[in-house]
Amino acid sequence: MSITKKPVIGLIVILILILASIPFQNKIDEAHGKFDYIEDSMYLSSSTLEKMSLGYRELMADIYWMRALQYFGGKDLDKQNPELLYNYFNIITDLEPKFVNAYRYGGTFLAEPPPYGLGNFELGVGILEKGRVNNPENFRLPLEEAFLHYIYPKNYAKAAELFEEAGSKPGLSAFRKASIDGMAAAAHAHGGDRENSKQIWKTIYETSPSEGRRNFALRNLQEIQTMDIEDNLTLALGEYRKRFNKFPEGVQDIADAGIIKEIPTSPLEGQFIIVAQIEAVKDSTLAERNLNQNLRFLNAKTRRYKKTFGEYPEDLNELREYIQDYTTSDFPAHPLGEPYFYDLETGKVTSKEITE
Repeated sequence: MSITKKPVIGLIVILILILASIPFQNKIDEAHGKFDYIEDSMYLSSSTLEKMSLGYRELMADIYWMRALQYFGGKDLDKQNPELLYNYFNIITDLEPKFVNAYRYGGTFLAEPPPYGLGNFELGVGILEKGRVNNPENFRLPLEEAFLHYIYPKNYAKAAELFEEAGSKPGLSAFRKASIDGMAAAAHAHGGDRENSKQIWKTIYETSPSEGRRNFALRNLQEIQTMDIEDNLTLALGEYRKRFNKFPEGVQDIADAGIIKEIPTSPLEGQFIIVAQIEAVKDSTLAERNLNQNLRFLNAKTRRYKKTFGEYPEDLNELREYIQDYTTSDFPAHPLGEPYFYDLETGKVTSKEITE
């Protein structure tokens, strides 16, 4: 934030006043406590502070920014008041509406749950939304807010909307735009909106200059198409069971019974298999991919558990509780409804081999 447009003499006066106030401030601190003056200043209005700034709004915003870092970096989370933080960053951004980092820090710190933040999602999002209004060309603000919606309340529709907004900002490189568009597509897919997800992946596939990015988009398109076929075959499986009161020997029996015309070819070149445990039809290739992803996730969490507590979790139930209580993720179900296996000595989570 530049202040070079102001007269130099005015700046000197401001700096002299700040320096002169230090011994008085120290006395106040000793009498009223280290942070009382900061808390009192939070209740000053933006208009009052603007008058006090003598026209140096950016400088006053900088001073408040440093005070915010001092105050909120010097107190335990359980002793901090989210409304005070909101008011403080509201003042900073009233004084300097283009102070992007103030929106980002204030918004995310407010919204994220302990131990990362103060756990007031609505106030945090409010700061970020104010930043988006005041900085309509900045892609980082909708991107930050999108991640918050995606990770914490798991509002995938809102996250996808914000990812799309971030990806539409001017000046993005082709690689960054494709990355953000991919996040939007993933959010749509997680939220059950496969059609929008497919359209975004299709656009990335058709327009990206990167062969790696195109291949990644094609992979996602094929996976979504496969999930659509799985759903249709699962519905047909349900109809077969109603008619014959049993599971078919294989998916071809469903077609032979006239419930569907034919068994589609898998976009992933896998085999469609009947999984009686979850009463569904699954593609073997997609199931294997999902299983490997789940195992990577679970084994990463056992390593993190040991790093935190000095030992591996006692069993899978303890690992499940850890994931639920200490992360923003859910314990992933086995894609074929089978159990996971756990070795306490190595902390390794494994699974049975997928069979047709």
